[in-house]
Amino acid sequence: MVTTVTTENTVTGWAGVIADLSAKRQAAQAHAQELRNQKAALALEAAMGSDAAKKQVTKLNQELAHLTLEADDWDSAIRQAESEKQKAEQAEKDAAERERQAELSRLASTAINHAAEFTASLQQAVKAGAAVKAVIQKMLPLARPDEMTNLNRILERGPFMRCAQWAGLQPFIEFQGYPGPKDHITALQTELSIYLGKWLNNQNGKE
Repeated sequence: MVTTVTTENTVTGWAGVIADLSAKRQAAQAHAQELRNQKAALALEAAMGSDAAKKQVTKLNQELAHLTLEADDWDSAIRQAESEKQKAEQAEKDAAERERQAELSRLASTAINHAAEFTASLQQAVKAGAAVKAVIQKMLPLARPDEMTNLNRILERGPFMRCAQWAGLQPFIEFQGYPGPKDHITALQTELSIYLGKWLNNQNGKE
């Protein structure tokens, strides 16, 4: 058996090799059948003592024997090519898995970076919220009893919770949504401007 098949070590390459070898094996099988037909046509003549027919039958038997051995070679070659194709398939699967894991690793690192940003932002929010309350605490001793109501509201959780909901934190932090009108869900500075309006509108400290 002589073949000039070459291939790249890929699934497609080995599939091409298998198709080529299978076609050649089929051609060899067809040729063998043709020889058997020729042999059958000479059987009677050879049996009746024709030397020419006997010689032709002997030649056909030798060629058929050679084709039989060659058929085993084709089968062996095809099995080896199928084995190489399976290896190539596994190699492609392994490469795809490595690529998938690498992408997951990249995305995981990105998620960690965003998580750190989220944590830092919350820490900054806590500091800013504490600063707001500290300022209000300084305002309380200066306020009259009728002015303390709004200042005390700022020290409650409500304004901060509504601000958190307004900022979009509800999908990430478990807390009950504000049950009141939606227009009450505002930025913290918007709600505080309502409570502190008299002073914000009177920068000179005059009523």
